[in-house]
Amino acid sequence: MKYNCIIIGSGPAGFYSALSCSKSGYRTAIIENAKPGGTGFRTGCLPLKKNLDIIRKIEEAVKISDNNIKLEPDFKANLIKNTENNMAEAETIILKRLEGANIDVYLGDGEFIDSNTFQINDKRLEADYFIIATGSSPESLHGIPLNGKNIISHNEALALSELPEDMVIIGGNVEGIEMAVLFASLGVTVTIIEQLELILEGTDRDLVEPVLKNLREKGVSFYTEVIAESVVEDGKNLKVNLTNGIILRTEKILITGSRKINMPRGIGKTGVKYSKNGISVNEKLMSNVSNIFAVGDVNGMLGMAHVAIQQGILITEGLSGKQVTRDYKSLPRAMFTIPEIAGAGDQECNLDNSCNEYLIKKYLLKSTWRGFSKKVGSGFIKLIFKREILTGIWMTGPNASEVLAASGLLIGQKLTQKIILDNLFIHPKMGEALLEAAITA
Repeated sequence: MKYNCIIIGSGPAGFYSALSCSKSGYRTAIIENAKPGGTGFRTGCLPLKKNLDIIRKIEEAVKISDNNIKLEPDFKANLIKNTENNMAEAETIILKRLEGANIDVYLGDGEFIDSNTFQINDKRLEADYFIIATGSSPESLHGIPLNGKNIISHNEALALSELPEDMVIIGGNVEGIEMAVLFASLGVTVTIIEQLELILEGTDRDLVEPVLKNLREKGVSFYTEVIAESVVEDGKNLKVNLTNGIILRTEKILITGSRKINMPRGIGKTGVKYSKNGISVNEKLMSNVSNIFAVGDVNGMLGMAHVAIQQGILITEGLSGKQVTRDYKSLPRAMFTIPEIAGAGDQECNLDNSCNEYLIKKYLLKSTWRGFSKKVGSGFIKLIFKREILTGIWMTGPNASEVLAASGLLIGQKLTQKIILDNLFIHPKMGEALLEAAITA
């Protein structure tokens, strides 16, 4: 069978690459050796967010009812247990969209025969272009091996049949903290181990502190500037030896933030250059082999789903010889914690303290008219201007990821205070905090 484009992998990068290629008139096929949707849509990012959304709704309902709402005893355990069934719909959506775009789907494990041929099951597929979108997967950390039973990754954590009494999470990164929010909210006693000085290193402390406060209220404890140097079986539990001499005992260890690149089988037969960090690509996302491209985690540029989606959407520009990669200085980010954190561009922790060209303005969400009507108790938006140009916009609070979904666009447009004030905002909305902050600038 001959195609113009064959995409290997159906996660965010592969899915959007396939849709883009088909839309541009390429005869397209996509190959997946596991569950359609990959980590981003099927086994990691999206199911975690879906469960966190349920937690938020429940906590809000309990708050409104003055704690008069009582959950069924088995609700918490069933939330995680039913994740797989709840996410089956996402697989159906993915396959229907691919089918609707006239994209052939091949499920199974295959391998490259050469740079123009891929063998899957009993079929030999040829293509003018191959787009590798095989992503990444969890790996062991600090010599502590994943075993899928009591030392687990997000794959097993989101498929537990029973909740553990306690859990040690290795990694105070975004994944680790989101997982901590989920399991602590479900009554698991959570301990977080982070080798750096700060939890969510690289994020302003005023943004992070509300998240840490929420976690502490749920009984989460933290150990920073320390490493889990060894783990020993201790009956039904695990004994975790920390480098500061402290010994922790826990039922489960969840390793986060440690990933390895997934290389398709037979990649060595294609002549493509790669390393443990991924496939080397140029500004067109093309490898050293002119008909083989790499998008998403597998190219080692940035391991974020929205970056993978953008590369997938723009891959046809690369196929036509145009530059695809973009300036990621205004990279938008979101942490789906409680409360959420979102934004793009500069943060205070990264500014040159000797520079007096920056203007920083905050506005409390509860002081917006929508905040008043919704009785928002906490959270704020923060604007950072340099020489009157907006270079950073960040928010912590309810639905921060929704309010600032287009934050990267705002930073990329180099807005000034005047441009913000000259434009209309829907009233009343939480997004008016941007306007209010600009008024005070």
